[in-house]
Amino acid sequence: MTITAPTGSSSDRPAGPSASLTTRLAAWARTVTYEGIPPNTLASARSQLISNLAAVRASLRHPVGQRVVAAFGPPIQADPKQSAYVLSALATALDFDEVAYSGHVSAGAVNVAITEVEPSGLDGKSLLATIVAANECAARITAATILSPFFRGQTNTHCHLASAAAARLHARGASLEEWTAGLGLALGILPVPFHHGVVTSDVKAFTAAVPIRMALDACDAAAHGLAGSDTVLEDREGLLAHLSAVPIPEAVIEGLGRRWHTDTLTYKRFPGSAYLHAAFDCAERFHRRLDALDVSRIRRVVVHGSLLTWQMQQKVAPFLDGGRTGVSAATLSVGYGVATLLLTGTFGAEDLAAPALTDDARWSLAAKVDVEHDWQLSERMVQATSPLGESLRQAGERALQWPDFVAWSGDDAPRLLAGLGASEDTFENATMAIGARVDIELADGTVVTEVCDAPIGSAGAATRRDHPSIVGEKFLANGGSPDVLADLRRLDLLDPVRTARVLLDAVTVVAPS
Repeated sequence: MTITAPTGSSSDRPAGPSASLTTRLAAWARTVTYEGIPPNTLASARSQLISNLAAVRASLRHPVGQRVVAAFGPPIQADPKQSAYVLSALATALDFDEVAYSGHVSAGAVNVAITEVEPSGLDGKSLLATIVAANECAARITAATILSPFFRGQTNTHCHLASAAAARLHARGASLEEWTAGLGLALGILPVPFHHGVVTSDVKAFTAAVPIRMALDACDAAAHGLAGSDTVLEDREGLLAHLSAVPIPEAVIEGLGRRWHTDTLTYKRFPGSAYLHAAFDCAERFHRRLDALDVSRIRRVVVHGSLLTWQMQQKVAPFLDGGRTGVSAATLSVGYGVATLLLTGTFGAEDLAAPALTDDARWSLAAKVDVEHDWQLSERMVQATSPLGESLRQAGERALQWPDFVAWSGDDAPRLLAGLGASEDTFENATMAIGARVDIELADGTVVTEVCDAPIGSAGAATRRDHPSIVGEKFLANGGSPDVLADLRRLDLLDPVRTARVLLDAVTVVAPS
């Protein structure tokens, strides 16, 4: 049986209630303009661009990123597809990219938009509009499939396919027919990264790059008349049915022009999974609080985290091997990041390469870090918009058919679901609350504690206020120029030539003399 596409309100269905989900989403997305996007949403997209460029710069200073460039060329090239491939690989290689409700949307949305500045003649305003349109398409499609096995994260390749295709189609002013065909072709084949491959090699760098290049090929095909399925999302053999235990088709078109998923962005200050960052914030505070920490006095470090933090550690633990641990596994390790921050007060790209990554002292301290599941933190995590709360609210009683939710919440599942309330009308007050409590047990029996309800940069009121400074510090910390940052902050005023120039400057890393 085909999944029924919801009719929605009249403002949600410019292509008519009988049109496919893809057609209705495309009909709206292709009309998104700078002038039609709320100022706060534009500000979030501007910070998203800066944060993404900082992540690219971080990888350019890391051996993995340098090898990517050696193999495939520099970030900005004459061929926009090759440029998008390299940029997206660099942006995601160290898990330093942004997350939204729902998904790692920047890899395709931002990096493909960057590569379209010259061929499509985008000025700063048009660049931001393209990023937002692509965010909205990818986040909505990913939200519709989110009630599925945990921990796809960056390996949710349909998010990259959708964001890349939408960015390309929007930038080039494609027709509705071309939009529908392009998305249908892009989402017709899903590459599937394997967890083992991701954590034991450098394949993480390609989990976004490969689907992004596939999506751009799909757009080329659509531009020359090749057909894509317009029911690729809701058909009984389509994407939603294939990926999700409990599809939420209405998430694709709900509140178009009202619920801006770009408003749900979380910006990372550290590389590594967003599930770990509350523990990282606690460790950073400990370093300042326990000046000149004597590691020999630490008997044990206990990270109390939500289910997401705890399960992440369980999944990566078999692949941690002290100084022989690979880069990707280290980005998912609670212990390594916490140990690094306790010892140094910082955690960046240089900490994911030798000599830091092979430092016995760090791994000795990391071995003392235990992660324990805290039920109250899991409840708080679920009550927030991202990563799960809004999907559960939108699914309603259907969520009780999601095996993962029932497995971890047990008999409390109906109570938890009932307590979430109604679906959010807008994302103006969106939150993400993956918190942590960290206890350090010292040799004399003393226990010191730090608590973080939500990490700095996580979607919420503080981030809505502070995101320009958060991403600005990230850009500068990774070697970005203050003058380039100033231009990026006034991107809306830049013409196409100046926009292209500042983007090139933003990803130019001068080798040390």
